[in-house]
Amino acid sequence: MINAKEASKARVNKVGIMRVYELAAELDVDVNDLLSRLKELGEAAIRTSLLDESQMNTLRESFAKPRSQLASRSAFDHVPQQRHRTQESALAPTPAAPRHYGWRAGAVPPPKHPDLLENIEKVKQRFPIFDDHLQALKSLGSQIVYASMCRQEGFKDCAVAHVRFSGAIESGFGFTREVALFYSPHRDLQARTFAAAEKEVSRSYRLVTPDIFFMWSPDQRLTMKLRDWSRPSKLAIPLSINGEDELSLITLLRDYIYARDLFNITTPVHGANFFGRRTLLQSLREDVLNKRVTGLFGLRKSGKTSILMQLMEELEEDGVVTILMDLETFPSPPDDPTDDILGELRRRLISELKARSLRTKELSELPSCPTILELKNALQLILKKLDKDGYQVLLLLDEIEYLTPADRVDIAEDDIPRVAQFLAALRSIVQESENFTFILSGLTSAIVEGGRLYGRPNPLFSWAKVVYVKPFTRLEADDLASTVGGKMGIRIEPGALEALHEASGGHAYLYRHLSSAVVEHLPSDVFQRTMTKTSVLTELEDWRSRVQGNVDEMIEHVKRYYPTEAVMFELLMDTPEDFKELAPSEHVAVRRLKDLGLVEDVDGEYQVSVVLELM
Repeated sequence: MINAKEASKARVNKVGIMRVYELAAELDVDVNDLLSRLKELGEAAIRTSLLDESQMNTLRESFAKPRSQLASRSAFDHVPQQRHRTQESALAPTPAAPRHYGWRAGAVPPPKHPDLLENIEKVKQRFPIFDDHLQALKSLGSQIVYASMCRQEGFKDCAVAHVRFSGAIESGFGFTREVALFYSPHRDLQARTFAAAEKEVSRSYRLVTPDIFFMWSPDQRLTMKLRDWSRPSKLAIPLSINGEDELSLITLLRDYIYARDLFNITTPVHGANFFGRRTLLQSLREDVLNKRVTGLFGLRKSGKTSILMQLMEELEEDGVVTILMDLETFPSPPDDPTDDILGELRRRLISELKARSLRTKELSELPSCPTILELKNALQLILKKLDKDGYQVLLLLDEIEYLTPADRVDIAEDDIPRVAQFLAALRSIVQESENFTFILSGLTSAIVEGGRLYGRPNPLFSWAKVVYVKPFTRLEADDLASTVGGKMGIRIEPGALEALHEASGGHAYLYRHLSSAVVEHLPSDVFQRTMTKTSVLTELEDWRSRVQGNVDEMIEHVKRYYPTEAVMFELLMDTPEDFKELAPSEHVAVRRLKDLGLVEDVDGEYQVSVVLELM
């Protein structure tokens, strides 16, 4: 009869949770020799890569190490290793420490700072269960690195702690920061307490994991409530650990983290869910701070709105008041949308300024639907006041193509002059103010590239900077998949990364959609999930049929606003020779197709992109 601890160890060994460097120590070989042998066997790995039981057995046989000599070695046996250090012990001398295997690998040293130890005791006195959690964490090489009673008014009977997991747990479940624990004494947990916990995580001065936290309460319905209140951007895990089972915490993490599909996000993303585009974001940020007007263009679902929302978030610390307006909700030409846009812009400006306790007097005194000149003059007066306080205003006009529906009107000469007047007023405010600019975003760049706009000289022609949101490069896509996959406990092999990018063409929506389709069929009842090239290729046929409607909608949108470009890409698909003959005379259309990522120039030959192939 074995006890609970021995059973836990047996389960760890059974699922083969071991890293390359751990197996190297077990086999008494240099880790680089082991990596070389893996490469010879066609496996790409680094020293911290997880090995499954089959890989481990192959390597053991490869190094001719009799398994009988290894059978008695537990996943928790010790050999020398440099200790993993936490922030509060980083300045203290670090003595030699034992090396831990399994989920304890990369163990965090216990806390030593007197203030931290005192705070831990205070939390234990208020919540005795905290001591049980400390011991369970310690058994897995994890430690509390911050503890305090909650300082929020109305919640001072709650407590907050941060745990730093062992290196093995961080790597296995994609953690790169401390994780918050929130304790509530209430037997009937309320949503406002959950909101307080969210606020505590968001405002922490320490770098904590932004989208996951643990919560404990004596409420018998805690699990059900947290499932109802959680969302992809903020997952709350009920802190229920069985002290008799060392792996109960690992099982808890697996059940919640593996259940998430962070690829399956169809709305614009920002914050912890935003990846890539760092160069583009930095460029846009500099444009805003230097008052340059930019047009951000790309296919539908290419990530334009996500970029705008992430830009808004990052500019908050620079004192930028941002208004994002979706023009799809307004009337479109031949109906004049100007009055609706002016009224909504006035309302949104007042709302955003009031939220920051800033001046709104001049705007509030305007009629609900002001004229272009009235809004311009009022905004300029307010901008002067805001400039003295160090504030800047940024206007984001998204889905700009809804001001230029080319299939029904002549954008150059049709009689809707107030649209051009409105844009001219925005340009005038930029030129006359020190703290205002705007960004246009959408599919069609005609609104900034044409010399005339609705019977008037185009105020943005050769003045606004044009930027296209292109598909992810292979490097950007790999970073997205590996980071998001890591947060779900998924290791993605190089072959799978290659297959994901090749099949989706790097288009942001298609890449996430395919990744989600693959994740849906990965096992969730194991302690190590791996996405292989085979698992991607297996899903391709079904995925293509499911995504075809989305692709068709994207292409129909292009046809509506770019009729010449649509004729050109259809020629390329049907009769490439005719496309090649027309390309020199339709070089503007060809350039736009390339900028949109619909046509590629491969060694001097034009080819349709993956998006068109999926039609």
